[in-house]
Amino acid sequence: MTAIQVQAPPLALDPATSSNLLQTIIDTTPYIPNSSEAEKAAQRDSAFALVAALDPRDPVQAMLVAQLMAAHHAAIHAYRCAALPGVPPALHLRYQGRATVLSRLAGTRLRELRRLQDAALKAAARATAAGPRAAQAPVSAPDTQVRTAAPAARPWFAAAGQRRGSAVPAKAAPGTEAVPSVDVREQLLKQLTARLAAEGIAMAA
Repeated sequence: MTAIQVQAPPLALDPATSSNLLQTIIDTTPYIPNSSEAEKAAQRDSAFALVAALDPRDPVQAMLVAQLMAAHHAAIHAYRCAALPGVPPALHLRYQGRATVLSRLAGTRLRELRRLQDAALKAAARATAAGPRAAQAPVSAPDTQVRTAAPAARPWFAAAGQRRGSAVPAKAAPGTEAVPSVDVREQLLKQLTARLAAEGIAMAA
């Protein structure tokens, strides 16, 4: 008897997951009784082509594909049994009901598979879009403290409570007062002494 070669589809899975998935599909595929080896090989090739079209890319997606394929082939087999000649009406309805349930299960697994694949594609697109911006963003150590420039010191007359050109006292910000020089302080002391002396003479008169 001539051996039938089956070409396994290339999948984006690790070798163990890929081998287990394909073997599960072979084991759960119901074959037509008295079918030849060529017909069985063709049936396996068709199942592998469907797996390649579903394109599972991680173990979770491979699990959903295995369940989908098993439910799909079981539903087709139930439909085939319902179409056999001489099947009693009660058994015919049971086959059709079971086929309907399995078809719905296969559709549910297919929608879940597509949802996971769409989410993976969107996540990859966001990572690709954020890549250049993340590379351009400056990276700083987490314990680095950002220091701002200290405000310029205010002139001594503002620190003393007097604004230039105004008689209204101004409150200086803490830590920004500038201390006048020795000459300026001596000059202010002389002016204050002279003013007090003049006021004393005026009060005495």
